[in-house]
Amino acid sequence: MSVPEGERSHGDKLEVLVKARELATYTLHICTNENTFPPQYQGAITGRIEETAISIFIDCWTANNVLVREDPEKWLYRKRLQERAANNCNNLLALIQIAQSVFHLKFKRVKYWGSMVLDVRNLIRGWKTSDCKRYDHLLKQ
Repeated sequence: MSVPEGERSHGDKLEVLVKARELATYTLHICTNENTFPPQYQGAITGRIEETAISIFIDCWTANNVLVREDPEKWLYRKRLQERAANNCNNLLALIQIAQSVFHLKFKRVKYWGSMVLDVRNLIRGWKTSDCKRYDHLLKQ
């Protein structure tokens, strides 16, 4: 018997990918909502917001697909992708603050959206910390 999708466990490694994808799709839904961002203003800031959210997911996806094994260059590449994804979470929070001011977004929406970003950022940081314990020995060789 199969387990319904909502009840499946995703393991720690995949959780960051699932949450980053959810953040990107939620962001795209908000930014294309004409009630939230009127069409005449959608390009002003929504493009940057969408780009940033998608970049977070793509960097996490790419980092997850880097097979480090015993290659220090691959570890550094993976680590840079993780750092860029975490930095883009900070950038997304700043962009959301600008959007809140300009478009008078509801506090409830900004709080939920921001908490999604913070969750993803914390997962990325935890993932990177775990990887550092696993791979930093490669840099000392």
